[in-house]
Amino acid sequence: MPGNLRVPAGLDGVTITDSKIAKSGSDGSLVYRGYDIDELARNAGFEETAFLVLYEKLPTSAELGTFSTRLRSEAALDRKVFDVMRSIPSDSHPMDVLRTALSILASLDRHESTDGMEVSIAAKMPVLAANSLRLPEGLEPVRPAEHLSLPANLLAMITGREPTKLELWTFERVMILYMEHDLNASSFTVRVVASTGADPYAAVTAGLAALKGPLHGGANEVAMRMLLELKDPSRAREFVESAVKERRKVIGFGHRVYKEFDPRARMCKEYLRRLVDEYGKGENLYLLCDALEKEMWVRKRIPPNLDFYAAPIFYLLGIPIPLYTPIFASSRVFGWMAHYNEQIEEKKLIRPDAAYVGPSGLKYVPLGLR
Repeated sequence: MPGNLRVPAGLDGVTITDSKIAKSGSDGSLVYRGYDIDELARNAGFEETAFLVLYEKLPTSAELGTFSTRLRSEAALDRKVFDVMRSIPSDSHPMDVLRTALSILASLDRHESTDGMEVSIAAKMPVLAANSLRLPEGLEPVRPAEHLSLPANLLAMITGREPTKLELWTFERVMILYMEHDLNASSFTVRVVASTGADPYAAVTAGLAALKGPLHGGANEVAMRMLLELKDPSRAREFVESAVKERRKVIGFGHRVYKEFDPRARMCKEYLRRLVDEYGKGENLYLLCDALEKEMWVRKRIPPNLDFYAAPIFYLLGIPIPLYTPIFASSRVFGWMAHYNEQIEEKKLIRPDAAYVGPSGLKYVPLGLR
């Protein structure tokens, strides 16, 4: 491309690289390594999907067993990490705690291979996430059980009990949907850091920083607080009308790629319905989500995204709202590692240009004369 080529703000619609990891389409499609997301969510487990995203193929039974064993064996955290997490102020956001803890882990890692570091990061992320709210509040750390899978351990550490079959199945589906989404903001951030030759810890720490924002990973937290504030489905029309009039963004709606529908949101809406029916509670929450979805489509032709329906699922599962984004990170880390590996193989520093629009020709004025 010519060096002076002007591209749209936010790189909207601009293709900057080739990737074999995942692809979302404006037709409402999403594939991981060639497999449709619906196909994977219906048939594959979380760790099986993680292997696919990270290693480019579905695992054999033996490969999956080895991978699962590695994840469990690498999950333990050094006491020094817990000590640092305890020292962070209790009013800190868990994502800040998570980011700080991961940086500490980087200094303690003794793996010589990139793959070893990546598996270690991915295995420890759920333990960091589950403790990111507890430790700054002065509570004792929770640790993973050796007999549970990564998603089962994460949910159990957060809620204090092993999940039921339906709870785990639902939680696993949502984590699969969160795992990868091509060049989203955090994955692009990971690739930028990887392009400098930095290690996986540096790249993932940067990814965590990008994920925290309310226009990216933090959207699920904001969406849930909005739902709790609204409470009544009958308020949906008034709320949307007010948002349209005041030109306010409704968090949980809209997507850079999906203009008609987000396939992940559709799937999560079904999962939410199942949970509500199983629990015998949460009907009003479901109706509120449905009412907001309809009003947003009628008024603005904007569909809900994954965060909008993942949030009430997490809420019904008993997960504290501040942990919604750390859960996102515990899944997306596998996508980040896949992007890291692709970018390292590309051996090309990401260094775009910017059009300078500031002043020119200014003359220096000595300090004493200003």
